[in-house]
Amino acid sequence: MLLKRISKFFICTIITASIIVQCGCSALNFRYEYDRGMKAYNEKNYDEAVIYFNNALNYKPDSYSALCLLGTSYAYKKETQLAEKTFQDAIRLFPNQWNAYVLLGDIKRNQKDYEVAIDYYETAVTLESMGGKEKIYYKKLLKQIREEQAAYAMSNPLADQQSRENLKSEIVNTYTNKKVKPEEPAQTGEVFLTLDSKKWGKALEQKDEKSKIVEYGLKGEDVKNFKWTQLVTIQYFILTDNFKTTLNEYYNTHIGAIDAIAKNSNKTFEKKIIHQTNNEIFYEWKFDNAKETEIARIIYTPKGIYHIHFAKKGQFTNEEKAKYMDILKTASLK
Repeated sequence: MLLKRISKFFICTIITASIIVQCGCSALNFRYEYDRGMKAYNEKNYDEAVIYFNNALNYKPDSYSALCLLGTSYAYKKETQLAEKTFQDAIRLFPNQWNAYVLLGDIKRNQKDYEVAIDYYETAVTLESMGGKEKIYYKKLLKQIREEQAAYAMSNPLADQQSRENLKSEIVNTYTNKKVKPEEPAQTGEVFLTLDSKKWGKALEQKDEKSKIVEYGLKGEDVKNFKWTQLVTIQYFILTDNFKTTLNEYYNTHIGAIDAIAKNSNKTFEKKIIHQTNNEIFYEWKFDNAKETEIARIIYTPKGIYHIHFAKKGQFTNEEKAKYMDILKTASLK
C-alpha cells in the first residue's frame, strides 16, 4: 500500500536538491557481524560468511577487509559474478590497495583470461601498498602466468588467433592515433533480475514516453488490490532537457516523499544508505515500526534513472536481506 502511494506521490513531485542524511554506522555492530563472518569463513562455511559480511558492510560499507572477504567467500561458493562485482567495489573505494587487484587476477587466471589477469597483477605490483616480499612473489608469478598463457595459446589455436587479432587492432590504433569509441548500447528501460519464476509473477507493466514501471508479486497474491506480503518494483525515468536530475537529488526526493507520508500519518520512518558510488545508491528503510520495509538500488545513467525496490510487509530476515542484496547487485540493464 505504501509503495503504491510513494510511486504516485513521487511521479507528481518536482525533483529538487536537498542534503543527504546518512545514518551513522555502529562500530560495535560492525565488529560483531565481522567477527561472526570471520568465524564462518575460517570454518569454510561460506554461505554464512556471505550473510555476516554483508551485515557488517551495512554498518560500515567502506570496510576494505570486509569487501575482500565477502568477495573471496563468493568465489569459494563459485558465485564468480558476485565475487568480481565485490572486488571491483573494493577497487573503486580503495584504488591504491593491492589485495583486490590480485584477487580479481586470480579469478581471471582461472578463467584462462590471461590478458586481463596479467593487467590486474601488474597493477597490484606497481602500488606502494604492496610490500617488498609480495612484489618479489608476484613478479615471479607474472612470469609463470605468461608461460601458462603461451602454453594455453599453443594448445588452443583459436585463442591464439583471437589474441593475435586483438594485438593487430592495438597496433593499428597506436600507429594511426585512432581511438575507437565503443558503440553505446541503446537504453530500453528494462532490467534483468534473477527472480524465481515459480515464486514471482508479473503483476503490472505500464510504459509511456517518459517512464516505465513493472511490478512483480508473489504468485497467488492480489497485488493490484494492495493485498501483498512482498513486492518487487522496477521504475525507469528518462532524463531529457525538460527533466534533469542527479543521483543524490533523485534519492532525496524519493526519501522525502516517504518521509512526508510518515509525518502526515504520524508513523515512524527510519532510513539508511547501505552503499553509494558515483552512479548508484543502495539503501533501506523501515516504516511504521518496521511494519513495512524496503531495500533498493538506484542506478544513474546519462539517459535515465533505474530504481529497483524489494518491499515487504514486516521486516526482512538476515537471509532475505542477503539474498535480495545479491539480486540487486547483479541486476543488469538491457
